Amino acid sequence: MVGFLAGLLDATVRAGTPLLLAAMGEIISERGGVLNLGVEGMMLVGALCGFATTVVTGSPWLGFAVGTLAGAAFATIHAVLCISLKADQVISGVMLTLLGTGLTTYFGQAWIGKDIDGFDTVTFPIVGEFLVDLPVVGTALFRNTPTDYLAIMLVPVVGYFLFRTNLGLEVTAVGDDPEAADTMGVPVFTVRYLCVILGGAFAGAAGAHLSLAFSKLWTTGMVAGRGWIAIALVIFAQWRPWRALVGAYLFGGIEALILRSQGLDLALGADTPLASVINPAVELLTNPQVMAMYPYLATVVVLVATTRNSLKQRVGAPSALLDNYSRELE
Repeated sequence: MVGFLAGLLDATVRAGTPLLLAAMGEIISERGGVLNLGVEGMMLVGALCGFATTVVTGSPWLGFAVGTLAGAAFATIHAVLCISLKADQVISGVMLTLLGTGLTTYFGQAWIGKDIDGFDTVTFPIVGEFLVDLPVVGTALFRNTPTDYLAIMLVPVVGYFLFRTNLGLEVTAVGDDPEAADTMGVPVFTVRYLCVILGGAFAGAAGAHLSLAFSKLWTTGMVAGRGWIAIALVIFAQWRPWRALVGAYLFGGIEALILRSQGLDLALGADTPLASVINPAVELLTNPQVMAMYPYLATVVVLVATTRNSLKQRVGAPSALLDNYSRELE
C-alpha cells in the first residue's frame, strides 16, 4: 500500500503540473478582465511547437521556450480581437480553441511517432539527495522533472506579482473597474494586453510540459480537455494561485487514480452484509471509463454553478470580467 500511495502521489504531481500552469495563466488573464476560453487551443499549439522544436534541435529547454512563445503568440490574436476590436470574449476564445485543434491536427501528422529524450527526472538541489527516500512523499516532492519544479515555484511568484506589486494592483483595478483605473492614469489597454499574452504564455508552457515531460511524444488532441479543466480551476481557486495549486493536484490525483485503479481491489467479502449491492456499485464507480468522466463532470458543475451572478460575486470574480472596455463609450 505504501508503494501504491507513493506512486499515486508522484503521478499526481506530474498530472497536476499542466493544469497548474494553465490555471495560473488564466488567473492572470481574468484578473485583467479578459476571459480566455482558448486555453485548450493554446496548450495544443504549445505542445506541438515545443515537441517539433525539440525533435529538430535536441534541446528540450529550447522546445519549452518555443512552446511558451507559441502560446503567447496565439493569445495575442485573442487580445487583438477582444481588446482592440471589441469582439465577444467567449466567441473569440472558442474560435481559438477550434483553430488550435485544427492547426495542430493538420501540421502534427508529420510529428506523430517521433522520439525525443525530453525532460528527465532530477533530484531537487541540495536537500533532494537526503529526502528523496522519505516514505510516500519523497519521490513526489524531491525527484521530478524541472518543469514540475518550475510550476510550483511560479505559484508564489504569481501570487506576489498580483497582490504585492504596483503592476499587480493595476491588473486588479483594470479587472474590477477599468473606467476608474483609466481615470487614475492606468493604461487599461496595455495592462489587458499584458495579462492576455502572459496568460497565453503559461498555457503554451503547460502544453509544452505535456509533450516534453509528461508523455514525451506528440499525439493529436493530446491536451484532452485539460484546458477546460484549467478554466474551471480558476473559479474553484477563486482567482488565487495558491488555491489553484490545491485544485490542480486534486484533479491531477483523480487522473493518476484512474490510471492505477485497475490494480485496486475494493470489493467486499461475499459474506459481508449488503455485499451483493455494494460491490456492483463500487465496480461501476471504479471502472476506468467511468472514472475518466469525473474531472469533466466536476468541471461542468463548477462552470454551471458560477453562472449565477450571486455566486460570482461571492467567490470574488473580477467585476469587469467579460466587459470590453471602450474609452469612447464610457
